[in-house]
Amino acid sequence: MPRILYLSALIVLQLAVLLKLAAPLGRALSVESAPGIATEGWQAMLQLALTATAVTGASVALVFPGLALSRHACEGSARFFALPRWSVALALLGAAMLAGGALTPLLWPPLPVGPAVAAAWLARSVAAAGFALVAAGVLGGELLVAEVPIRAPRARSPRRTGRIEVTHPPELRTRAVRTPVT
Repeated sequence: MPRILYLSALIVLQLAVLLKLAAPLGRALSVESAPGIATEGWQAMLQLALTATAVTGASVALVFPGLALSRHACEGSARFFALPRWSVALALLGAAMLAGGALTPLLWPPLPVGPAVAAAWLARSVAAAGFALVAAGVLGGELLVAEVPIRAPRARSPRRTGRIEVTHPPELRTRAVRTPVT
């Protein structure tokens, strides 16, 4: 059960990263890397290469939970059991806080105006704290995971149908002829 919850936390983190961080990161990259300032020559090529490097690094950062999820799919339950317990607990607590903070606005209509506003502001803080905790738990756990050997699929042994002995012609004989020792 904790393994399924942890894998669910990875999915929640991936969705939160894509929904909350992709747009601000894209805006920051366009401002910080400022493609197009250098107009010609090697400076323009260097700026293009650096912008491509920044975009590649940001892309890997945005899909990190998905990469961790794929590693868990490949290595099975052995990878989960190699994770530090504190990181799993931190990730599960953070995912619960993130989900709770995101679902709290659904409760607004039955609440009076005063508590609804307080719940809205508190829910945003709970979701932000949950996002930070689940990210810290997953990142810490996946970086500190013990070495997990990848299991190779077992090769099926061919069916044994019996041995066929060749006796004729004698030069193709498969069983050695025993000569008596004198």
